[in-house]
Amino acid sequence: MFKVLLVDDEPLVRRGIRSMLPLVDYDMEWAGDASTAEEAKAILNERPVDLVMTDISMPGQDGLTFIRSLTETYPSILSVVITCHQDFSYVQQALRLGAVDYMVKTQLDDQSVRDLLERVSRQLSLRAERERTREAELSYDPLHSKRLLTQWSSLAWIAETPVWQEMLEETMRELSTPAFKEMLAEAAKHWPVRCPSLQQVTDALLPRLDLLHTIGELNGWTDAYRKEAMQLLCGTMYSEQVISSILRALDLMHGDSEEKQSQAELCRAVNLSVSYFSKCFKEIVGVSFVYYVQEANLREAQRLLQTTNLPVYEVAEKSGFTDEKYFGKIFRIKTGHSPSEYRLACRSK
Repeated sequence: MFKVLLVDDEPLVRRGIRSMLPLVDYDMEWAGDASTAEEAKAILNERPVDLVMTDISMPGQDGLTFIRSLTETYPSILSVVITCHQDFSYVQQALRLGAVDYMVKTQLDDQSVRDLLERVSRQLSLRAERERTREAELSYDPLHSKRLLTQWSSLAWIAETPVWQEMLEETMRELSTPAFKEMLAEAAKHWPVRCPSLQQVTDALLPRLDLLHTIGELNGWTDAYRKEAMQLLCGTMYSEQVISSILRALDLMHGDSEEKQSQAELCRAVNLSVSYFSKCFKEIVGVSFVYYVQEANLREAQRLLQTTNLPVYEVAEKSGFTDEKYFGKIFRIKTGHSPSEYRLACRSK
């Protein structure tokens, strides 16, 4: 059934509207009610809603501003404006801002109520059908969506709001809501790998992803991740600009290029001195640059041993180790096996 949220600052009006609207006859049910736009937004972040019925005149954010924000943040949610006769001039503004219909408080007779619900029900059904069609067309295909997955697996968007906003716009054009959710779950696996200090943020927020069902909720989840991550990283007392530089450096280290960049090259790319970069890196990322590179190289070596038949010396070279003997020693310390033993163990599973 379609979920309906009622927003009006007068408790008696809310009670009256709820008692007079036979939602169940039109495949709808109440998702709750709120007295202000701020309360309504809190509800929208907690549960799925398909339709919002909102008064125009409210304390705090007025109904027109609320409808505009709904259209921008929750484009899949329809809105109906509630008005009085003297507010009718505002109805046209509301419709231009994205409202699909209106309801006059002084004209809540049975027939007008049923006519309204019939019109809104048809629009909800049409939108649901379009969404199903869109989901079928835009289902998540890891191969076709590789570019988007690469973008969301990166870290720059966490510190750079314009990058995040651009990614959201592109994703909403190219993916359905379920596909976006699936891709976020996949991308989230990469964030603590790229930046180990983000593990606690990922552990705290990732379970909530399963509970989200609308594009607005997913957008809000990515924003919540950004804010939690930046709050954690800013606890190091480095500026947002320095944090952004370190995150961009991490992205460069995980880029598609087979040419590994040296620390000096990374420092030039993000405009930080080598000594300052090392200090910032350790405090922001949680491990030293040398340790981080070694762990990344070992993960790449494991991947090559699992997926290729390259000789061990070539695996060592491609994964960033210049000395095969040193590679074998470090690999055994970290995994408990020599590279050859590790490859055989993986193949025998």
